[in-house]
Amino acid sequence: MRKHHRTVDRVAALLDAVAGDGSGLSLTELAGRLDAPVSSVQKLVDGLVATGYLDERDRRYVLGPAPWVLATRAGSAPVPAIPHEALQHLSAATGLPVLLAARVGDTAVYVDWAGTDEAFDVALSARVRTSLAATAAGRVLLAWRPADERRRVALGAGGDPAASARLTGALERIRRDGHEHGDSGPLLPGAVAVAVPLRRGAEVTGALAVAARTVRRRRLPASVVDTLEHVARTWST
Repeated sequence: MRKHHRTVDRVAALLDAVAGDGSGLSLTELAGRLDAPVSSVQKLVDGLVATGYLDERDRRYVLGPAPWVLATRAGSAPVPAIPHEALQHLSAATGLPVLLAARVGDTAVYVDWAGTDEAFDVALSARVRTSLAATAAGRVLLAWRPADERRRVALGAGGDPAASARLTGALERIRRDGHEHGDSGPLLPGAVAVAVPLRRGAEVTGALAVAARTVRRRRLPASVVDTLEHVARTWST
C-alpha cells in the first residue's frame, strides 16, 4: 500500500464528512468526526474555505465550488453518470440492493446505492470508503488496474503471504470471468455479492454490484449475473 500522510488523510476525511452531510457540519462536529482537536481542525477548515473547497454558512461548513470546478476542468466524470432512478429500477428487477462504486486511491467509494434496508443504508452512509481488496466491487476495480499496482496492493494485504496469494488468484479469476462473485465485504458480513466493471472505452471506471444476505450454496442465480453484465455493458456505452 502507498504511504499515507497524516495531514492529507485529515483533509480527505474532512471533505468526505462534509460531502456526506447535506446540512453541513459545525467545527465541533468535524472535530468529533476526525477525532482531532478543534484548534487543528480550525486551521484546516480556514485553509479549505480560503481555497474554495469549503463554504461557511451560519457557522456550518459545506462543500465549496472548487471540487466541482476541478471535475469540470477534467472533462469527464470518474464513473459513468448513472441516474439514481436507474439503480432503483435495477434493484427492483433483481430484488436485491444495488451499489455503484468508484476507485479513489487505494479505496473503493460507494457513490450511490438503491434498494437497501435501513440497517444497510446506515452502514453505507457511515462507511462509504473501503479498501479495494475488502469488497466485491473493490476487487473488480482493482482487477483491471496495471499489473504493478495489483502486485503492490496484493503484497500489502495485511502482510500475510497467504492473503496476498489469495487476492492475486481472485483478481486473475475476475479478469477471466469478467465479474466477481464472492463475499460482499465488511458492510454486509456473511453476504454474497456479484460485481461487474463499468467501462469508458477499454478503461474500467466504476463497478456495479448487487448483494444478498441469505443465499443457498453461497451463490446468486446465474440470471442475476447475466442481468448485471447486460446492464453494465449498456451503461458503459
